[in-house]
Amino acid sequence: MSRIQGFDELMSRVAWFGLAVLILTTVHHIYGAYAYDTPWRLHVGFVSVSAAAAIAASLFAARRAVNQVVRDFAFWVFVIVSLVVPVLLIGLFEGGYNHVLKDAMFFAGLPTSIFDRLFPPPMYEKPDDLFFEITGVMQLFPGALTGWWLYRLVRQRSSARSRRTYDARANVVNA
Repeated sequence: MSRIQGFDELMSRVAWFGLAVLILTTVHHIYGAYAYDTPWRLHVGFVSVSAAAAIAASLFAARRAVNQVVRDFAFWVFVIVSLVVPVLLIGLFEGGYNHVLKDAMFFAGLPTSIFDRLFPPPMYEKPDDLFFEITGVMQLFPGALTGWWLYRLVRQRSSARSRRTYDARANVVNA
């Protein structure tokens, strides 16, 4: 597999796992809005659609734009949006803090006064709905995988750029 094919494959993995996070969080929040009568949760659908559109558009531009500056800009938009929304906001914060940590603290028997300070109602619900909690916890895993593939993508890109700079300075012709 050539470097370019590997790079495209990494970008695809980041995009697919990132989109999986966005779909999962949309289902989770729409369900939560109806289950807990909290319509404010529905805004996550708009955030997810916007992030998905930005990820898809920047992926397309990073692969297809004729101008290298546009491709580079699109690549970094892809990286930043993929890192901020699916990895940090949804995977780490929503899945990790809002569900994994909340459920662990609840089932460990954390005193109610402390629990309510860490997870104040009505923003947070005590774990009383299996589907809501499972889909909430699940957000952590594709978020983490998105982060892993994103790390590999950026690492490969910086490594390839370093090799090209070194090769150019040494006047080495790449075949």
